[in-house]
Amino acid sequence: MAIELAGLTLFMPILSFLLVFVLVYAVLAKTEVLGDNKSVHLLISFILAVFFIVEASLVDFINFTSAWFAVFLVCVFLIFVLIGFVGKDALGAITGNKAVAWVLLAALVIFFIISSAYTFNWAVNWGALWDGAYTDWFSMGVLAVVAVIVSWVLAKK
Repeated sequence: MAIELAGLTLFMPILSFLLVFVLVYAVLAKTEVLGDNKSVHLLISFILAVFFIVEASLVDFINFTSAWFAVFLVCVFLIFVLIGFVGKDALGAITGNKAVAWVLLAALVIFFIISSAYTFNWAVNWGALWDGAYTDWFSMGVLAVVAVIVSWVLAKK
């Protein structure tokens, strides 16, 4: 005798809402990123859970992003393992450096932008972007950014 589970499909949106709501609330409450105000945690959790119910493409975004995020974390872990083989001095110098954290954060932001462009089908003309990189204005902008960074570093010394 087969068990009929067709009635369970009526509850899938509710269960999805509850899953997202509880997970987001738990993360916000545990990390205290937004402070310890429970009403703010509840409001943010409710808004994000509603977004996941209303917009199905957010689920696709999470599916795509979580898979590649796991690959990214494994790669970072393997890089740290390889650095660990060099010695504790090298690993301590890298993990204690704030620049490494900023580079990892920048890589994560770029990763999420690219994955959202892939998931939500942004109209990105990559050829035009590469052509724009070879203009005089782009070169002048890069030179200005480098000059600002060098000036800031030299002014600190």
